[in-house]
Amino acid sequence: MVKVDRSYPAPKSLAVEAKKNTGSYSEEDVIAQLKNDFHNKCYICEMNELQDPQVEHLLPHKNGRYPFRKFDWENLFWSCGHCNGVKNREEYEESIINCCIDDPEDSILFRLDSNNVEVLAKSMADRKAVKTAQLVWEIFNIRNTGMRIYKSEMRLKELQKEMNVLYDKLEAYKKSQYQKRY
Repeated sequence: MVKVDRSYPAPKSLAVEAKKNTGSYSEEDVIAQLKNDFHNKCYICEMNELQDPQVEHLLPHKNGRYPFRKFDWENLFWSCGHCNGVKNREEYEESIINCCIDDPEDSILFRLDSNNVEVLAKSMADRKAVKTAQLVWEIFNIRNTGMRIYKSEMRLKELQKEMNVLYDKLEAYKKSQYQKRY
């Protein structure tokens, strides 16, 4: 999870759809703006070029308890189905970092350790950091069903590929700096 800069103003269809009994928060302008703002990456696992993108609500609107949240631009996020499914539990409803406001990297440590993704809150007193770290850990490591084993392993492989690209670029940079000196 990384910091995301949300664009404004909100898509026009949200105000129109909010007035309808069965309005949709997934109109074309909303999808295009979310996809662009989040660089077509899931805001939780950062998978690129999503095959199953979803408009996810950071804070729940379900059961009519919080109807104003359903069309609130600041509550809509670009997500993959796997992350949305894992996050869709009561324990995460009001308790994860809003990456459009706060930079998760200020509160959470991420580490790839061979075949495990480790995610830890920098402070155990920071409730949102603790819950966000738990959620991201589950996204990459949960293996309680056959499909979740597959999806978690797929995310781990993609993360390993990205890390290899990063390490290659760092190595090339070091080499170029060394060559400049000598």
